[in-house]
Amino acid sequence: MSKQMTASSVGLSLSELRKRLGRSQAEVASIVGTTQSGVSRLERQPDMRLSTLCDYISALGGQLHLEVKHAGGRTEVSIPSLPDRRNADRRREYRVIWQDQETRALVHVGWLEFTGDEFAFSYTEDARSYTGFSPFPSFPVFDETYRSTELFPFFSIRLVNSADPRFEVTIDALGLTRSQATPAELLARSPSDSPHDTIQVIPEPQEMPDGTLVRVFPASGVRHADQRDPERVGRLIGKLERGTRLEVVPEPHNPWNPRALQLAAQGTIIGWIPDYLVDEMHTYLSGSRPVSFTVERANGPETPWHLRLLCRMTLDATT
Repeated sequence: MSKQMTASSVGLSLSELRKRLGRSQAEVASIVGTTQSGVSRLERQPDMRLSTLCDYISALGGQLHLEVKHAGGRTEVSIPSLPDRRNADRRREYRVIWQDQETRALVHVGWLEFTGDEFAFSYTEDARSYTGFSPFPSFPVFDETYRSTELFPFFSIRLVNSADPRFEVTIDALGLTRSQATPAELLARSPSDSPHDTIQVIPEPQEMPDGTLVRVFPASGVRHADQRDPERVGRLIGKLERGTRLEVVPEPHNPWNPRALQLAAQGTIIGWIPDYLVDEMHTYLSGSRPVSFTVERANGPETPWHLRLLCRMTLDATT
């Protein structure tokens, strides 16, 4: 390692080793190209790929070695540095949220990860324990981690295809160019356009090197807001510029969700924070770190309602 280790270091957990070497989870996440929550889970998981461990140790400033015990004694095997796969713009992590149609409860049932090289899907403990939830047919075994170099059809079917005549319009509405519109990025920005969809795939917020947390998300209920204030909402959104500040307005009398949070611009309600993000946003709003909401992308009437407004949440770094 790059720092001198003592005999007392033997038996350290990964998190203890990281702290001993003076690295934060945010720093490791930035180097490896993942999120802070991804590093946290990595440090707790009982089994991992050798390449993943090698990346983690490299992010700590060290090099992983293997010691092989055999009949002739012990031989240390040095693991060469892996090719640089740590592209923070490519690596993404998503929560897979399932809605119970009877209770309307939102349950975090799975994790989908894109490493830059492959996709991996695994179930959560909540998926295993929640009464009424059964494994998706595409992923029939709770305890297995599914891997693929291509985005699983279970998720890719949710995305606009490059051969679709609406492809260019859709990716433009999402603020992407054709080269940026990879399956991983499309999945991160594409909301479901069906009110009957029981699955939402939600990207984890991205943590910047300085500790700032950023989440881009589509406003929900924009069409409903426009119906309440005919034509005004659509016209207003079409004039909004990127970076325009948005207000968050609680709606305690909402008949579906008393924790609902409305989004307003220039004193006009133009949409809502999606239900699957409401609890997370309440946590940020009630915390000590400054949080702001701005327009990421505003689109005109030629764009479907569910893509009309993309928002950006920015949670300032801890001081």
